[in-house]
Amino acid sequence: MKIRPLLFLAIAMIGFLSCEEDDENLNEIGNVSFSLDQLTEVENATNALAINMGIDSFNHSGGTIDVVITGGDYGTDYETSSGSANFTLDVAQQSLVSTFSIIPIDNDIIEPNTVLTITLSAVSGALELGENTTLSFTILDNDDPLIAMVGFESETGQTEENSSNPLMINIPFNQATTDGGTITVSSSGDAIYGTDYTVNGQNSENFNVTVPAGATSASFEIQAIDNSDFEANKTVSFSLDDTSGGLSLGVDTQTTITIINDDSPPNPVIDFSGSNTLAYNEDTGVITLNFDISQMTTADATIELTTSGSADVGDFNFNGSTSPYSFVIPSGSTTASVDITIVDDEDIESDETIILDITSVLGGLDAGLNLQQQTITIIDNDNAGFNYVETFETVADLDAAGFQAFLLPTQDLPASKLFKYNMNGGKYADVDDVTQDSDTGLVVFYNITQNGEGTLDNVVVTPQMQVTGDVDVSIDVAYSQAPNVNNATITFYYSETYDGSQTWNESDWISMGTETAAAMEAEGLGTLDYKRKVMSINPNADFYVAVRVNQTMDATFTKTQWRLDNFKVIN
Repeated sequence: MKIRPLLFLAIAMIGFLSCEEDDENLNEIGNVSFSLDQLTEVENATNALAINMGIDSFNHSGGTIDVVITGGDYGTDYETSSGSANFTLDVAQQSLVSTFSIIPIDNDIIEPNTVLTITLSAVSGALELGENTTLSFTILDNDDPLIAMVGFESETGQTEENSSNPLMINIPFNQATTDGGTITVSSSGDAIYGTDYTVNGQNSENFNVTVPAGATSASFEIQAIDNSDFEANKTVSFSLDDTSGGLSLGVDTQTTITIINDDSPPNPVIDFSGSNTLAYNEDTGVITLNFDISQMTTADATIELTTSGSADVGDFNFNGSTSPYSFVIPSGSTTASVDITIVDDEDIESDETIILDITSVLGGLDAGLNLQQQTITIIDNDNAGFNYVETFETVADLDAAGFQAFLLPTQDLPASKLFKYNMNGGKYADVDDVTQDSDTGLVVFYNITQNGEGTLDNVVVTPQMQVTGDVDVSIDVAYSQAPNVNNATITFYYSETYDGSQTWNESDWISMGTETAAAMEAEGLGTLDYKRKVMSINPNADFYVAVRVNQTMDATFTKTQWRLDNFKVIN
């Protein structure tokens, strides 16, 4: 049996769009388009390939799509999941994608590749044709002549700068090639062609490798160029960019070669020590920063340090001196250190960083190649009147705000259905006034018409609240889907024993209260109206706050959507 190449292209799926409207507002027209212009499959593929058409609007009432396939012979070259070359697909309301499948039919005939043209010929209902209504589907013949897939033998390699022998870089094939061809190679990296290396038989960093008929591999040789400069190791990355003839690109199309420097510095070198502690509490006082020296110095050396980062000049000093700071390492030294004083203030502030750079080395030392920069974090030790507030106006995503979102064991719906950061202008409450619009927040949404029935049960957890005693927990909460379809229970918890591991143990959490869409509606709060939920607790230790959403999704309760913003703890 011949080993035949499999060519797969990933199909770009239309992204999920959060629904902001109720079912009764299905008044939009959906544009139907293919997500790709062309696809390729091998004749002997064993699995059907899904063909996807995206619909750019959620709020439509459905319709039909007529599909016509031309080129090739139905039943000889291919089959479809619809049973013919011409068919009509039903599109349910609010669907974002319509799909059918094609599977090529294998044979033993050496023939040209078969090209199918798939056309969206017409639509009906609340649909209209979009811009991309034609898809080219190529079925690759898998019979002789043999097409070889090419890729590098290894992702990495190395050679010594002073090596007299070239390094051979191998490109094995998955099978012999009937017709041969060429492989186009390009290079990148900090190693310079003609200065740091050459490729034998080539005159530039970009070149072609010629492959004869019947070959099972190809190769080229890299020759390092020796010099007397003390410098960092250099790298060159080779990429297989294209092929011709009986060749095709495989998976491993890039390899990175490291050229190892063989020259010693004229003096010992100095780096920051990798064993330095990188975080200190604000009240630590004096910290010691250590340096590594490669060997004993034979002359005095002067080292200059400069600083940057979020810490201000008043937050630290070098025994009373400020940046830039210079100090002398005497001759005969094998180690060195610098003391930094951290200033303990009463300001309530975020943790701050001191970024130190070795910017100048003079005398009996040279700058090293390993660690010329060190970042130290100063952890604030002052408590605020409120511990934490998150409006999601100044962060890029959930992780950036320090929040966790994860599934609970009872959820059997897709893992993508989690609380997530969402940008949707004019829909989220202001930190000072719940009736005002803001721009961002957290959303969890589910619709069984897209994903099926099951149980939704997931949770979002705040960063740890470092405050104790009598406190109020304030969270802005809103629902979008009406109570006739949304019967989720949203529960608010806190925990002094949760370990941050994204595992849920019910015994670790204490309920602070619950909320439902029906209860909020009874209070006169409709969809998109925020309620500032305030709950009083008395923790004895630092604690986390969690919000859990649970709903059984079935034919009666088909949707749920909740929004959260402005998590705040006040003591």
